[in-house]
Amino acid sequence: MSLSIDESLELTVTAPMSATTADVESVLDSRQEWILEKLYGLKDQEGPPYPKEYLTGEKLQYRGRHYPLEVVAADVPQPELSFDDQTFWLRVHRFDADGDKVSVRRKRQAVVDWFVKRAEEELPERASHFEPRLGLEEVDIEVGEVDGRWGEYDNRTVRLNWRLILAPVRIQDYVAAHELAHAVHNDHTDAFWNTVGSLIPNYESRREWLRLNGETLTV
Repeated sequence: MSLSIDESLELTVTAPMSATTADVESVLDSRQEWILEKLYGLKDQEGPPYPKEYLTGEKLQYRGRHYPLEVVAADVPQPELSFDDQTFWLRVHRFDADGDKVSVRRKRQAVVDWFVKRAEEELPERASHFEPRLGLEEVDIEVGEVDGRWGEYDNRTVRLNWRLILAPVRIQDYVAAHELAHAVHNDHTDAFWNTVGSLIPNYESRREWLRLNGETLTV
């Protein structure tokens, strides 16, 4: 018996003719974690088809909105990104103004550094709003690279993927609530989802958004 999920989120179960409904239900129960991983995780998502070169006219995504990027030459040893609530400004040395691979890497690193710093400042604060509602204390909230996932919970520590700072705030809240709920329930049981639902009543639509748009959350 095998399971597959296509891009439209349709689950297909292939079973022998001799399989009963109980057999299928048993397999679905045993593969619940895999199914949720496919719906919630990043492993099957691909990057955007057109990687950025960090040139004037491109856009950067922040908290669910896209803002224009302006690249200006300046007396700086390394590229530096700033934001004035309307436009992203990337100050670069004149030798970084062209689109060669080294310059693109240097500019991208400056962009990543800015977003990681902003994520470290904002995401823990959003997650902390849910702790009192779950009766939690002293849960560490860390932000950084989380391989193949948007977040994880382990030993009273929530780790959030820094790229969530690109997503709408409502999506950030969903992931934070999801991971904090694991402090109460280890597995994705009905009780777990009820807990998530008590924090985020419409979590299904947010989970769906993340599944369909997660690949766009990249700099």
